[in-house]
Amino acid sequence: MCGICGYAGFEAAPGLLDRMADSIRHRGPDSQGRFRGVASGLAVERLAMVDLARGEQPIRNEDGSVVLVLNGEIYNHAELRAGLEARGHRLRSGSDAEVVVHLYEEQGIACLNRLRGMFALGLHDLRRGETFLARDRLGLKPLYYWSQGGRLLFASETKALLESGLVSREVRLEAVDAYLRLRFVPGPATMIQGVNRLPAGHWLCHRGHEVRIERYWQLPIDDGGREQTDREWVEQFEHLFDETVRLHMRGDVAVGAYLSGGLDSSLVVAAAARVDDRLHTFSIGFAGEADEGSAARAMAAHAGTVHHRSACDADALRFLPQVVWHADEPPAAVALPLFLLARDARPHVKAVLSGEGADEVLAGYAAHRALEALRRTRSLAAPAVLRGAAWLASLASRSGIDLRLDHPAPLGRSGWQRIEHVLKAARGSLAATWEAAISLFADVELERLYRRGGPLVHLARRLHPVAGPDAAPGSLDAVLAQQFDTWLPDNVLSRQDKMSMAHSVEVRLPYLDHVLVEFLFTVPPHLKLRLLPPGGKILSRRLARHRLPAALASRRKQSLTVPLEAHLDSATFGELLASTLNEARVRRRGYFEPAAVRDLVQRARQTREFVLAKQVLALVLLELWHEQFVDGVRRSA
Repeated sequence: MCGICGYAGFEAAPGLLDRMADSIRHRGPDSQGRFRGVASGLAVERLAMVDLARGEQPIRNEDGSVVLVLNGEIYNHAELRAGLEARGHRLRSGSDAEVVVHLYEEQGIACLNRLRGMFALGLHDLRRGETFLARDRLGLKPLYYWSQGGRLLFASETKALLESGLVSREVRLEAVDAYLRLRFVPGPATMIQGVNRLPAGHWLCHRGHEVRIERYWQLPIDDGGREQTDREWVEQFEHLFDETVRLHMRGDVAVGAYLSGGLDSSLVVAAAARVDDRLHTFSIGFAGEADEGSAARAMAAHAGTVHHRSACDADALRFLPQVVWHADEPPAAVALPLFLLARDARPHVKAVLSGEGADEVLAGYAAHRALEALRRTRSLAAPAVLRGAAWLASLASRSGIDLRLDHPAPLGRSGWQRIEHVLKAARGSLAATWEAAISLFADVELERLYRRGGPLVHLARRLHPVAGPDAAPGSLDAVLAQQFDTWLPDNVLSRQDKMSMAHSVEVRLPYLDHVLVEFLFTVPPHLKLRLLPPGGKILSRRLARHRLPAALASRRKQSLTVPLEAHLDSATFGELLASTLNEARVRRRGYFEPAAVRDLVQRARQTREFVLAKQVLALVLLELWHEQFVDGVRRSA
């Protein structure tokens, strides 16, 4: 695991490479490496995981014509190494990065199809005068680039590109609108004009003045599935899951695990504890109903792990400026506990396993059940049913009925209005329904919030859509596939990477191993989701029956949710509000009507509604991002 950056297509001024690399040293404090060519350069800040003594980067082939920097882990590098050596390659180290160099010699950029792992890489082919960038299939590792006039810059984080002095700090206004609607910026765009993400499962080739981007992996969708019994599907899943966890524990450093007490992390810990009988596990606690501490302790005792527990309370909100700085963009509230977890894990381990991604591949969210119900209703050609459901939701919102889904906070009136918004969107495509389901601000709310005549009013929905067209109409996998273009790589995985690497901790995600994902997209729908209890992740629940204590195996899902509504009047959050959303600051930024911002804050404090609290936090985080990335003013905790 590392921070990487580089350039191609021009002779760099002295110090450019060092400035870029220094800004992301938190990603790899163990050692630094540089390559400076005639018109290209590479830099790495290394977090040593494999071959600690000899695995330095950048790394070259035998004749020095191929130079590589790699961020991530190639879990099948030992098997690939054996084949390379049998074919006459001489490898000087035991690192996984060197394996990639020699595979590229043999197969060119097609070597990406041989790699099993998480990675982002930069490679100079000096003989051909080409620079390649590539990102793993699912986008577990980030990679950003800027290209103009034949010049190319790339880095693991956007802040490194800004340090080059070549990239303007101009805000991409469409991204501001997208963030407020969706809670994240869908790629390939970023918050900075001219800076883009390399999409997951793609490579980029820079040669001369040409930049070419191509996809090398596509999420497979198999509507039919193989003819097997449910027991056979469960046995295959169990075997592949165990193999994946074992691979993710490879390396020359200790590997721990995050443990929330939920189904996903508990299954990971149960499998990992078979490999390491002194496994360290880490959980985080909140005040009130959001706390899962007792379940995590019970699972730790069952698996025999060395357990550590952190706390996220109102005082922890003081870390939000640092969270924003490391996130590179305004994050969701869940980034804060991830930041604290990694901070407290670092004294014990350099890598941790996480259950992140299980909900996306096994239909674990309440939204998946709702979307599947809507999809089935729509397949019956019953628009009147959808209109009736939207009408009932509107009545419920006016009566103020509370609803509890995957989180402990009440939705209240604003939450019911959001449900009504989703039901109305359900008359259209699944993509539109998914976008409505994950949205934070609805259109009417943004119309009220945006300053009349301001820069955001006419920019609505200009970015790449959050989901593409329905991939396979009539299938549950079409619902799940909506998440893989942007929701996972640009939101869920981005914050997981950035919050862990802020403390030089590598997070490994077995559920998002591409081999396991490809298998799960052949599993029949009834082993993923049912509309009646227990709901989603049926396959995991079958496995949990004989691996977890009965109480944990049957636990209702509970999301990792910061109970912000309970902290709106805390001194810590009050200070953040006063410094970010005061009338003078709001007017100077020019995006919003000060009266509308003031009204939103007041309503959130009066009602304690979950949605309103998240909306207030989104505005605070947006201003903190502008302060640090546009104005250039850093805050400390």
